[in-house]
Amino acid sequence: MLTALFPVSVAQSAFNMNQLYTQLFDQPFTLLVSLPANDVRLAEAALRGGAQGLKVHINVQHFASGTRFGSLDEERENLTRILEVARAAKASVGIVPGAATDDGTAFATPDEFAALAEMGVDYFDAYPADAPAWTLSQKHLDVMMAAFHGGTIAQMQELEGVGMRLCEASIMHHDHYGKALNALDIATYAALCEALSSPVIVPSQKRIVPADLAALRAAGARGVLIGAIVTGREAESIESAAHAFRNAMN
Repeated sequence: MLTALFPVSVAQSAFNMNQLYTQLFDQPFTLLVSLPANDVRLAEAALRGGAQGLKVHINVQHFASGTRFGSLDEERENLTRILEVARAAKASVGIVPGAATDDGTAFATPDEFAALAEMGVDYFDAYPADAPAWTLSQKHLDVMMAAFHGGTIAQMQELEGVGMRLCEASIMHHDHYGKALNALDIATYAALCEALSSPVIVPSQKRIVPADLAALRAAGARGVLIGAIVTGREAESIESAAHAFRNAMN
């Protein structure tokens, strides 16, 4: 593809920034897929299934998928290919740029944030305890912070005041991963959505099914982010899951 021969310009990267933020308010509901590996075949499968955005990772050992994601240098070629197909589909791409580790915090640098924006990444997503303070004021990527198990609504409201513009409701304890969504979960999501002015995305820490979407929308969520717990790890299962959720949305 010709786009692979040329870097994305600064003007283009500025256009990409805020893509998801705008979409979350322009669309009744948004379907995002978290890729279990930085593999363009998985990205293509998610987009064929109807995903409106993708999430990729670097510098992390992902709990739900059991996958290690390497550094930006290690993942750059794969990310470039994913961004090409996402751009063609007018889909946003966000990134988890790192997480706390036993030997310190592996996280993308300010220069890498600039490089990711030039590549076409729209936003970054991180737990507040993993994100260096400078990430809240940088101007390269839109800021998504993850509400977390044990955190408070007041903490998330304070984060809005210092730079958070998007929120992922990653509030489930690991012991609850893969279990069915229940009415109490919906009430908890609703309390978070009501308290924040930032659009809230609900990830599939629990085994969310298409029939749950009506309740999530009623709770005030602006979209859902389905990952390995729901999609599986293969292209066929990812496409099938995305298709089922997109059909339910429609």
